[in-house]
Amino acid sequence: MGLFVALSCSAITQPGYVKTVARPNLPSQRMDGVVIRVRGSHNAVESRETGDFALLLANLQNGEPYALSSIVKSGYEPAEQELIGKTLPCSDQVPLEILLVNKLALMQEKEAIAAKARTNVERYYSEQLAMLEAQLAVKQIAENDFHLRLQQLEAQYERFEPLVEAISDRFARTDYDRMDSLTLMIQSAIEDGDAAEAERLIRLKGDLDEREAAIARQEQANREAQRVLAEASSQLEQRIRETQRDKRELADDYYRLYSSFLTRFMNDSAAVYIQRRAQLDTTNVDYQLQAGQFMAYILCDYTAARRYYDRAYRICLSDYGEQSGQMATTCHEIGYVLKQQRFLDEALSWYERSLSFREHVRGKESGATAEALNNLGELYRAKKDLKQAMKMHRRALHIRQKLMGAESMEVAESKSNIGGVYYDEGQFTKAEQLYREAYAIYVTQTLGSQRRLADVNNNLGAVCFMQSKYADAVDYFENALSLYRQLFGSAHPATRNAEANLDICKQKQK
Repeated sequence: MGLFVALSCSAITQPGYVKTVARPNLPSQRMDGVVIRVRGSHNAVESRETGDFALLLANLQNGEPYALSSIVKSGYEPAEQELIGKTLPCSDQVPLEILLVNKLALMQEKEAIAAKARTNVERYYSEQLAMLEAQLAVKQIAENDFHLRLQQLEAQYERFEPLVEAISDRFARTDYDRMDSLTLMIQSAIEDGDAAEAERLIRLKGDLDEREAAIARQEQANREAQRVLAEASSQLEQRIRETQRDKRELADDYYRLYSSFLTRFMNDSAAVYIQRRAQLDTTNVDYQLQAGQFMAYILCDYTAARRYYDRAYRICLSDYGEQSGQMATTCHEIGYVLKQQRFLDEALSWYERSLSFREHVRGKESGATAEALNNLGELYRAKKDLKQAMKMHRRALHIRQKLMGAESMEVAESKSNIGGVYYDEGQFTKAEQLYREAYAIYVTQTLGSQRRLADVNNNLGAVCFMQSKYADAVDYFENALSLYRQLFGSAHPATRNAEANLDICKQKQK
């Protein structure tokens, strides 16, 4: 008769809690009914009324890594999106804090913060334009030099828009419970669009160079302590936590300074602080990605952007693995740089990797996958492969209709993009129909649709113009012009473009 041996299996219980982010005039609250799942496990736990939960991590001991695969609560999403898939050290003593943000409130706050940032940008743009015109009037600069600088200013203005979305998203997710009184004042100033006041308050914390030097001294001291004071492990861990806290706070202040300079078109100063932040912690993938995005979208320095993206790629490989949301984002950004450099075949391979990772991490019919398909569709349009572009955009539309409903803005975006492919094919009747369907959705939306509504009016004007329907084209161009003026003012490149379109169309109409 054989001997059956019972094998022991180690396990640890990871405590945690879920709460909403604290925002101005909106305190945080513990959340029940949040479903949390660990990667590699088929079991999920649900937070209790107090927001508390406990994860049973099999075959793990304190300090060993684990990762979450999903955090689900209807109407909410993780405030720290990088938490999904991130490697975390398990502990039966230190609870895992999960922050959630209400999706509707997030959209409202993003819109409010972005509107204030755009107001600042418009003001500084007007000041720079007035200065150039004054210099031209007194012949301090030549006519050719004036037009060159004006083109550079307008191009810089136009490139600002993608980054204001990132800034407003990050600040709208910020948890006010984690801040002291001075930092609360700084954050409030930033979100209120008072960049100068935020800069002044940040400098009250002390000289930035000295703060960075102090952190460097702390880290050096920590390394010495790790070597010679191994027996004082508990004290050392406390010092490391304090240093990490100080580093995180300095990194946040660098980001606030970067955003304040960015909204004033002070790109040289903005570059200093976003790069100092990236260099302060070269193990933080988000710091590298955001520095790369500034270099790519604002400075158009694709070589510098690629250095940061390559560093982010190495971090993803070591900390998150190939199949992760962070890796998908990094691959997309590398693909974007290659697309801008017109290396379209190389860009395609990176976009395809991004799609593959998103399908693996989020599923083949997720919103993230639809976004990746949308990016691929636009790349195929750039390659003039309209058949593949149409295929990608139709797949994205199918997913978005299924997940988000027929009347969502994501569905409208896909329809507008399909209309763009038809436009490129010269099928103007079909393009007009898709643009009209997108338009019908945008006019029903109350949040986040004004820029899209302006763009689709402009597209409808163009497609009507191509069909010699000049009266309709004039109406659409006038609508686009009115919306652009409300959003950006009269000096914005989008406003000027709409004015030019309208003038051309009116001349044809005569």
